[in-house]
Amino acid sequence: MPSTIDHVAYLSVTIGPRGSTTDAEREAAEYAVRVFRELGLEPHVEPFVSATSAWRPFAIATGGMLLMFPVFFLGGRWIAALGLFLLILCTALELTFTPNPLRWLVPKGRSQNVYAILPPTGPVRRRVILCGHLDTHRTPWAFSSLRALAIYRTLVTLGLPGAVGIGALFLIGAITGNSNWGLPALLPGLLLMAVFAMAIQADLTPYTHGANDNATGAGMVLALAERLRREPLQHTEVWALCTGCEEVGAYGASAFVRQHVDLGRPIFIVLDTLGGPGSGPCYLAQETMLLPFRSDPELLAMADQIARRHSELGAYRWPNFRGAYTDAAPAIRAGWRPIAFVNLRPDGVLPHWHQPSDVYENVDHEVVARTEAFVWALLQAIDEG
Repeated sequence: MPSTIDHVAYLSVTIGPRGSTTDAEREAAEYAVRVFRELGLEPHVEPFVSATSAWRPFAIATGGMLLMFPVFFLGGRWIAALGLFLLILCTALELTFTPNPLRWLVPKGRSQNVYAILPPTGPVRRRVILCGHLDTHRTPWAFSSLRALAIYRTLVTLGLPGAVGIGALFLIGAITGNSNWGLPALLPGLLLMAVFAMAIQADLTPYTHGANDNATGAGMVLALAERLRREPLQHTEVWALCTGCEEVGAYGASAFVRQHVDLGRPIFIVLDTLGGPGSGPCYLAQETMLLPFRSDPELLAMADQIARRHSELGAYRWPNFRGAYTDAAPAIRAGWRPIAFVNLRPDGVLPHWHQPSDVYENVDHEVVARTEAFVWALLQAIDEG
């Protein structure tokens, strides 16, 4: 049967760039269906509707905020202040993966999740979901270099407080009837203009081949499904899940969580971007877009023990993945028990992240193998209770 690396090659080379809701993403889902069928498993395909862009909601929000400036200076001070605070609220909701009016305005497309269930040899005492997303991101300027990424993160970090400051000045101007309060708001308005420009530029770029992000994660889900078919766990039922549309706001994981509320509190293991040179195995204690999303403490403790016991794998915990998210975020919101593997280097860099260089030739096979060995050890530890 194909190995993880074989799956990586098929997804990133044979299929290639797999933008969210595109025909190529659908082809990747069909590939997962074929693999599950060849293993003698029953594949389940669950369609859902998703946004087609991760950047469009923020382009709409910042563009709307910028439009509030002429409204304010032309005399609509209350409209500008209230409109700005509404857009700030919508932005905050989007950053926490919560439905909001921005999602009504973005273009939509159809996508799908694919999963198969691997039963244990004995009675089911616990359930684990192995999750890897199939889609790939665009290649925006904001991710083109470490310097560009630092600028982007700084602008995003300052952008929301800056918008709140603008709203406060507009509100004072509305209460006092004095439009001069809008003049100091022009400076943070430049921040919004920069964020708006980056969001527009991002959607004009091509999709990455996504060998590392995330053919490695989806490929590992498929490879582990094959191994679990040969070597089933004793008391742990494993769901092998390949999601769509992670790159545009974890729509696939959110749809899966909504559709399977009856699962209770399953363990949710996210495999994402696992083959960068000089990285991993690396598991996240926390990921933060606006609010912190924390991994399950018992799973973290278990992973720490495995890292100590198998020091040859070189695994380590990362305290906080800032300005980013994984498919674990919707699971955490639902009260599930997640842990996410994202192979950052020890210096915090995620190799080839959303760059044209994220191709098969730049995947480190040895890093992938060590990560797969670590995840397998974690599955064994979970099964032992």
